[in-house]
Amino acid sequence: MIRSDTHVHSRQSHDGKLPIKELTRLAKQRRVDYFCTTEHCDFDLQYGRCRSPYKWKFLDIDKYYEEWKAAKSELDNDKNNTLTLCFGIEAGFSAKGTASEKYAEVIAKYPFDVVINSVHCVDGREAYFRSFFLFKSKCHAYGDYLNAVLASLDAPYPYDIVAHIGYIVHGAPYRDKALRYADFPDKFDAILKGIIARDKALEINFHHDMAPGRDIVERYYRLGGRKVCYGGDSHRGEICEHFEQFVSLIKEIGFDCYYIFKQHEAIRVEL
Repeated sequence: MIRSDTHVHSRQSHDGKLPIKELTRLAKQRRVDYFCTTEHCDFDLQYGRCRSPYKWKFLDIDKYYEEWKAAKSELDNDKNNTLTLCFGIEAGFSAKGTASEKYAEVIAKYPFDVVINSVHCVDGREAYFRSFFLFKSKCHAYGDYLNAVLASLDAPYPYDIVAHIGYIVHGAPYRDKALRYADFPDKFDAILKGIIARDKALEINFHHDMAPGRDIVERYYRLGGRKVCYGGDSHRGEICEHFEQFVSLIKEIGFDCYYIFKQHEAIRVEL
């Protein structure tokens, strides 16, 4: 079985900490077979008329690509290497402004293996921060978030993975933060059926609490969804930290495989 992580951040992301070569060293140490750097490409904030209470650096894609190529070349020149390093971005969706056009340009220009489709901003605000939730009930805030996830499925640029459905809970101020299928069954069904219809992969993300939750993954399976992938969403080198938990979970639900990507091709990995 291939130990894989399709969602990893290096220092090239605004919140990443380690150089790519250090990530490859750690991955080898942990007997990881495959991982993909997927740096934050925040055109939602840069060109999508969205706002955040904090400023951070935007991705320099040329610089990122050069660092990635240097790490890849070092691996390729190691005759004993068994690690596959792939190249990707995490595209933060925005339906406004010129964000979609910018993503289309970048995706056409660079040889990405993986493009992650994620929603960080809802109604023009970064949903990680408490300011997004002011004067909003949980039903209102979470419902708006799920509407944004559904809209993101029709992003007019190629992507491979739908990431961390449940991101909204990280900054939520509610006593009960959980995002449950039972609370929004129609919205979840529209999203999950949309992922299946578009032949995209549902990421099971382990950066904070698992996202989406087990109840949502089970519903995806019952609806016929079979394409899942592991996303550690590591920012400090914790590649594949919860991979065994992921494998155990999807086996229990009924999956017999998961997926990795190379040059946007979904590759089935048997359990």
